[in-house]
Amino acid sequence: MKKTISYILIAIIVICSAVSIYTIFMTPAETSGSETAKNAKPTPIVNRVATPEQSKVEVPAGFEKPEPVVPELPTGENVALNKKVESGLHTDVYKPKNVNDGNVLTYWEGADFPNYMKIDLDGTYKIRTAVIMLNPAAIWGPRTQTFEIQVSTDGEEFTTVVPSTQYQFDPQTGNLVIIEFTPTDAAYVQFIFTQNSGTFEKGGQAAEICIYE
Repeated sequence: MKKTISYILIAIIVICSAVSIYTIFMTPAETSGSETAKNAKPTPIVNRVATPEQSKVEVPAGFEKPEPVVPELPTGENVALNKKVESGLHTDVYKPKNVNDGNVLTYWEGADFPNYMKIDLDGTYKIRTAVIMLNPAAIWGPRTQTFEIQVSTDGEEFTTVVPSTQYQFDPQTGNLVIIEFTPTDAAYVQFIFTQNSGTFEKGGQAAEICIYE
């Protein structure tokens, strides 16, 4: 019985020694391979999608920029076109004559507040609509301007026909405002600017001022 137990103990010692020797002398490559196998991540599945054929640059649906919605201008003659104008101080080359030269790419810019723009209509007209435009390009971002509209038959005594009001200018709506008022006789039309969020401390701006009967 004692011999049997001894044989069993010897067998256990031999087996443990063999395992220890194998662990000690196992090659680094085998160890590294085993660890790599344990930590390996599954390869992701990639679905290949064919590129659609295109003959021109296209904007994906949902990313289109809205087209500007320009209000319909009044019909009839613009009685302010190319008439004599004067204003308060202006900045740089942005002179009063730019305000009614028929070119919306040129503009007048006042240099202070309040500032006025006066147009001599060279005759008396029963006017009812004024249109104030800025350059419609998107770089002329949205802004507000506050002004009132006055009229006169002699160029000296002026009467307010539209009180001081803040107007919104936005390239998406043509960058213009159309102001209608009670028809009134006028030989001169004057705008008094008191605020412009686009210039802050400077003055009012207008690319074109149009007056209609």
